[in-house]
Amino acid sequence: MITVHHLDNSRSQRILWLLEELGLEYRIVKHKRLPVGFAPPELKAVHPLGKAPVVELDGRVVAESGAAVQLIVQLYGAGKLAPAPGSAEYVRYVEWLHYPEGSLSLPSSMALFGRVFNVDNALYQGYVQNQIDLHLNYVASSLSGRQFLVGDSLTGADIQLTFSLQAARRSKLLEPYAELNAYVARMEARPAYQRAIEKGGPFALGFG
Repeated sequence: MITVHHLDNSRSQRILWLLEELGLEYRIVKHKRLPVGFAPPELKAVHPLGKAPVVELDGRVVAESGAAVQLIVQLYGAGKLAPAPGSAEYVRYVEWLHYPEGSLSLPSSMALFGRVFNVDNALYQGYVQNQIDLHLNYVASSLSGRQFLVGDSLTGADIQLTFSLQAARRSKLLEPYAELNAYVARMEARPAYQRAIEKGGPFALGFG
């Protein structure tokens, strides 16, 4: 049994989409954000960090969306949504699977919190913009001429990246990147993605 502890407008939407793409049965336990935007305290009863996603895989509790995506694909994917281990594309897949949270999410989050908390510091803003440009140009060049990040079909890496780009779009960081907006639109048009939104609830990535 797979159980997803789903927090609205959070990274746990990735897990619902992944499970829909794989056609797996799962249970959703929904958690509602507090009015200020933070996760509710009852999530700490599931995992000490009190954040989403938290996934129960046959009784084993797993946090971190990258780890959850990797394990679900390995344990239940039956060869879907990942290149074969040892293949030429597998290294690229693993790198991109962890890049969105390992590198891309930080400058995007810094831009968001700088705006929310009115950080009026030119050095901070300049650094954040430099990092945003660095990473979004890297993603755009890596997707140039490609429908998907790895190979000719969807992988878990696309599911990881899409949420990060949606967050960047919410902060209006994707406006100069037509190719990245088009990529996100392709991902959002997938039937499995639409089913995940229907099951997970409204998805606007608002904060507070």
